Amino acid sequence: MESMAAAKPVIKVAALCGAISKGSHNRALIRYAIELTKQDIDGIEIDYVEIAPLPMLNTDLEVDGKYPAVVEAFRQRILAADSVLFASPEYNYSVTAPLKNAIDWGSRPPNVWADKAAAIVTVAGSLGGARAQYHYRQIGVYLDLHFINKPEFFLDGYGSPPKFDSDGNLIDPASMKRMKEVLLSLQAFTLRLRSCNSNPLTISEFRRNMCKLSEEGQALTPFLDGNLAQKFHSSSQYKRGITSEPYDWYDREICNNEKNVLSRFHDTHLGLKNRRYTPNARERMYKFVLVASWVFFLIVFMLDYRVKIAEDACCKRSLYGKGLDLWKAYS
Repeated sequence: MESMAAAKPVIKVAALCGAISKGSHNRALIRYAIELTKQDIDGIEIDYVEIAPLPMLNTDLEVDGKYPAVVEAFRQRILAADSVLFASPEYNYSVTAPLKNAIDWGSRPPNVWADKAAAIVTVAGSLGGARAQYHYRQIGVYLDLHFINKPEFFLDGYGSPPKFDSDGNLIDPASMKRMKEVLLSLQAFTLRLRSCNSNPLTISEFRRNMCKLSEEGQALTPFLDGNLAQKFHSSSQYKRGITSEPYDWYDREICNNEKNVLSRFHDTHLGLKNRRYTPNARERMYKFVLVASWVFFLIVFMLDYRVKIAEDACCKRSLYGKGLDLWKAYS
């Protein structure tokens, strides 16, 4: 067991702060994340990347396809990372200029953000930077940067009780616990993404691997081939105690439905009549309703015809009188 733990893969995380001020609360989150990886979490190495020295994006600075030295050094550090951790405040309901500038430099060809896992944590006002965080996630769609969905980290850095001490260090127990959950989720997702890139799986197999639970039922485990991944405890929003059988049953049902659709396509369009076709309950209901409607309209038509004959007879009777002799004479 000790040898397996020693062979556990280590992921390298590039950490970027959206605020360049030294007393930034978001910078404090990154400091606490680095402490966690050194004390409580194995298998994560965080590399803090400073973005303040980067010049504003200007394609005139690109000479013969080469970038300025400080930009190239920044790009190489992002390229060497397995995943990215963003910590950013919210400026004017959106992203910050320094971090957006860094993202734009990294997106210049070739894009160094592509196919990397990422996590975003924000410290701001009452909403905790939620609006900026969703903007970052939207930017990641174009960059092929894959953000973890859960857990989300929004922190009101100015509310009561205080979340940071006088030195700017994180002291809120709930936020400290949530920060650890974010790092563990990022680690698990990075390992899954790395395994998927090295050995592509089908969609159904990848979904089953994502949804498997450990034997305890309280901790999610990546279950990757060739490595022992870090277990992490799920939050209250995750489903607990659910095995992979429902997902396997769902995959089998989807596969069977696809086969049935393909078989019907062959029978209908390709003229393959050797298959036995059995209509389902919905088709039988449609046919029954169609036949019943035709019978109903036929009965109504016949009744209407008989009524017209009766009305015609009554009109003739009233015209020539009620006497039997006159009626017979008319007939």
